[in-house]
Amino acid sequence: MKTKELEQELGLTKHTIRYYEKEGFIKPQKDDNGYRMYSKEDVQILQLVKFLRHLNISIEDVKGIINGELTFEECLRVNEVNLEHRIEELKKAYVQVKAFKEKDLPVIPALENIEKKTNASWFGLKKTTDTVSLGRKLTIEWAKRQLLYGLFVSGGLTIGIVLLIFQFINIQSGIIKLFISLLSWVILYIVIIGMAVRFTSGSMIDNSLDQSVEFLRDGIRYYEFKGLRKNLKYFIGVLIHKEESFMKYYKYEDIEKLQLHTKRKYMKIGTPIAYEVYVVDFEFDFKDGKKFYFYWPMILESDACYIAYIVENKVKNIIDKDNVLYAMKNSINITDYMMNKK
Repeated sequence: MKTKELEQELGLTKHTIRYYEKEGFIKPQKDDNGYRMYSKEDVQILQLVKFLRHLNISIEDVKGIINGELTFEECLRVNEVNLEHRIEELKKAYVQVKAFKEKDLPVIPALENIEKKTNASWFGLKKTTDTVSLGRKLTIEWAKRQLLYGLFVSGGLTIGIVLLIFQFINIQSGIIKLFISLLSWVILYIVIIGMAVRFTSGSMIDNSLDQSVEFLRDGIRYYEFKGLRKNLKYFIGVLIHKEESFMKYYKYEDIEKLQLHTKRKYMKIGTPIAYEVYVVDFEFDFKDGKKFYFYWPMILESDACYIAYIVENKVKNIIDKDNVLYAMKNSINITDYMMNKK
């Protein structure tokens, strides 16, 4: 059998056949014209080699099996262990690849070692997107929930307000009362949506005003709250998938300076005694002269670690007087960190 016929018979390339010949598996004879001629035994050996290599058995072990130095069972046992290890490594690699893709992360080796954390199961503390961010980006799902939330809150407030109005103003007409009630409800509804009024959970207030900063592969994308009217436009833009037209994008090299301001606050939630907490404000200065000051942004899951590594690698000028980036990189609670520094 000639080389061309052998290629068709076994589905091997000429290069592969030559390689196996070089490794000593076969020793074909040559005809008068110098063409290689493969015997039946050569074909059988190559079929066996192809089968064993398909099982991911190394060339050296294949030689050992053919030469009778190793048993097929021994090779399978060792190979099974190796494959199990490789599968685990591939699973880890898959998770990392998926995370880098979904989060749109920059190429920073340290990011692969960050352990993913998930916040509590109630909606109030869930991230709205996969991207690493300060605050929670307003998404269409989150906007729909805010519409429902605003409906109930504005309805409850309207009842209280109109009852108070009717105590001081004697209105007999039911139509006028209905008009005043509906007008009050609409105004309150618009204000609640436009001002992003929401109480996130029993232990956390969302101060973001729909603001968010996403740390992406090549730069940051953010939305800055600039009043009720503009925020209503942004809210509607989110509902019609046009939110990015209301957002700003800067490459990392376009960030002139990033300042982290650590501030002490006193909170009183669920207890008559106020307790001390420390929060971090983020101030971005851009090379075109624009600024963005993000007051006390909510940071969820493992995003604090990601943000710290990203800005340290991508932003040249960082002012961090209290070195809170160290706490963020090591998942240390900011309040605990600052209290221990005293």
